Amino acid sequence: MMRELESALASGSVERRTAMLHRITDLFVGNAAHLSEGQTTLFDDVMTRLIGHIETRTLAELSTRLAPIANAPAGVVRRFAYEDAIAVSGPVLSHSDRLTDDDLIAIASTKSQAHLTHIARRPRLSEAVTDTLVDHGDLHVATTVAGNSGARFSHSGISKLVVMADGNDNLSEAIGGRSDIPPQLFRQLLTQATETVRERLMAQARPEARRAMEQILEDIAAQVGASTVSQRAYAEAQRTVNAMSQDTEVIKQRIFDFADGHRVAELVAALSVLSGVTLHQVDRLIHAPSFYGTMILCKALSLDWSVAAAVLRVRQRIGSGDTEIEGAGREYPWLSVTSAQRILRFWRVRQTVA
Repeated sequence: MMRELESALASGSVERRTAMLHRITDLFVGNAAHLSEGQTTLFDDVMTRLIGHIETRTLAELSTRLAPIANAPAGVVRRFAYEDAIAVSGPVLSHSDRLTDDDLIAIASTKSQAHLTHIARRPRLSEAVTDTLVDHGDLHVATTVAGNSGARFSHSGISKLVVMADGNDNLSEAIGGRSDIPPQLFRQLLTQATETVRERLMAQARPEARRAMEQILEDIAAQVGASTVSQRAYAEAQRTVNAMSQDTEVIKQRIFDFADGHRVAELVAALSVLSGVTLHQVDRLIHAPSFYGTMILCKALSLDWSVAAAVLRVRQRIGSGDTEIEGAGREYPWLSVTSAQRILRFWRVRQTVA
């Protein structure tokens, strides 16, 4: 076989290479359970030499065969995972244990949304990988990974998902069906969810969870219309901010003054003008059970922590719950401006569609 291999490589014939690749793959798959790591490395070297200039259909077939094998040739699997053709990369991204978290994070950071979707389907995902998927994925990727019971999320990752879910029933339902969502974030999810999503989550919940949901929904119903600012005050505040200046830096400088002076209407209007999202959306963020959406808004606008902290303290004073400013202070420097601005774009697109 080695003599045939050298002959196939020397001939440059795609047909001979393909035939030899099929034979080598059959040999590996048939004996994989009994091969040592050294023997697997030999197969890796041989297959790597053969797969150059092989047509995509053959590579996709090979990827599908190798993906579920625990000791598949690591080099070949990694090469397939980075392929642009999703027919080749998809099977190993979804199933292969040969890919490390570093591989998955690198691919999720640089490849297409189709690549990210396949990663999001893996049976097990670490917090580091899901953080990357949330930061780089679209709504389809977010919904896929949120619905994956084998995915683990950091507090930052699940918080971003909840913020992204506002206005999207599929993502809201996927998150609401998870058993690991923190209570405060679950409360925010229900607060912003449509009646359809609330009914579906209620129908799926266990009896004890259903009782807790009923209590949350009663609290939410009691708070409807409980914004601390009237529509007239918001209209006047918007005129005041619009009259200030077209220079965004001037408006940014006033945000601290508005927050420190507890001038909620002017604060919301200024954040709305700077971010391009509606007064209603900013008002919802300021009054939401979780501080995370407000923090993302501040980060997307590149506000210094001293200013962001003043905005978060406004939430405490209007009774929006514990803003956990100390914890937010630890997280704020690590929250990516790029990631925050992606979520800001989600809000803008949603309000445009609405």
